[in-house]
Amino acid sequence: MEFAGAFAAHLGGGRVLLGRDTRGSSRMLHSAVTSSLMAAGCEVLNFHICPTPMLQFSVRPYAAAGAISISGGHNAMGWNALTFIGADGAFLDPVGGEAVLDHYHAGAFLLTDWAHMGALREERGFAEPYFDALEKRLDVTAIRAAKLTVLIDPVGGAGCPFLEEFARRLGFRLLPINAQLSAYLAREAEPRPRSAMQMAGIIRQLGGDAGFLFSSDLTRLSLVSETGEPASEEFSFAVIANHVLGRRSGTVVTNSCTTRMIDDIARQRGVTLVKTRVGQAYIVSKLLDEQGILGGEGSGSAVLPDFSRAFDGFLMVGLVLEAMAQQGKKLSELLGALPRYHIVKRQVRCDSRHGYRALDLVQGQMLAQRDGGQVDLTDGFRMDWPDGWVHARASQTEQLVRVISEAQTRAVAERRADELVRLIEQEI
Repeated sequence: MEFAGAFAAHLGGGRVLLGRDTRGSSRMLHSAVTSSLMAAGCEVLNFHICPTPMLQFSVRPYAAAGAISISGGHNAMGWNALTFIGADGAFLDPVGGEAVLDHYHAGAFLLTDWAHMGALREERGFAEPYFDALEKRLDVTAIRAAKLTVLIDPVGGAGCPFLEEFARRLGFRLLPINAQLSAYLAREAEPRPRSAMQMAGIIRQLGGDAGFLFSSDLTRLSLVSETGEPASEEFSFAVIANHVLGRRSGTVVTNSCTTRMIDDIARQRGVTLVKTRVGQAYIVSKLLDEQGILGGEGSGSAVLPDFSRAFDGFLMVGLVLEAMAQQGKKLSELLGALPRYHIVKRQVRCDSRHGYRALDLVQGQMLAQRDGGQVDLTDGFRMDWPDGWVHARASQTEQLVRVISEAQTRAVAERRADELVRLIEQEI
């Protein structure tokens, strides 16, 4: 309630859109947030169950001062969060986030008396303008003509109520999996090969042309080809980037630990690639600063700023289907056309205080024995060599240090990841 009140104070009141996912805790948090916003005099438009990117898209059409999405996203079932969205439909940038924290820590809330409390209004028609805009953004004629059969797994999350309309608008045959609204997520919430095994095992028998897995808030996506190959989440942004940059040129923004496939694609297409810290807020903020055309992360996320300021699962699926339809290629062929690397991801569990200290100490050791590697301190610590790179940073959402290593061979990627993990564990 206090965080929602701090956000209302930051906005100075006004109209606020409110949506949630299906997690068991979301309804409780939704009630608490509603009360806090109304106490601040805000007009609350209740979107009920709503994917985060659809809520972000709706901010500007509804002339809202901001929005709050309640969702644990890609995190496990026991987690949940409030995501604060500004008047432009983007996650609050770092400056805005600090301002909300200032209100929170100071207890400087915007409170009204009984005669000026905010109103709560039920809103049900928000999906139609979103899908109208999505249809205009994609080559729907080509997608419909391709007569595709598509498997989609929204993990019982916020995307469930909108799958049929999405399929109808784009004209493909929908085969839904784990698409019943549920307080209990049907699989691991993070879309990646390990959580795609169910879909991978049945897609060929069902005659599917492509398979897609969402996070519970519809901001992350992973792919399963028609052959039953569950692709790493790193491929989602790469497939989309290769398609979008094949039609238009412009600056691309990604984070400092996304696959080198994006570097290769940008170089092949002759466009500028800018790297930021990890997180949607950083990507979108830099996109706007650079007037870029495409942003995304290796976690399975992409954003087109001329459509919205959100990592948007429905848009990402539409772009992949558009690429298949326009190029007359199977999803396995789109994946096969990309440069291939071996990526290894590790975690070291520790609290933030010990994690940051360990990274500082390890950074010094790595610099002393860099072996010709180029150092990047944009977010945590990264070192690049001609055949690959390794990166370590403290997570912003969990009590752990994330280590990623990518190389032309799996043996090298694993060796570098294991060595960095060993150095970090020694310092914790």
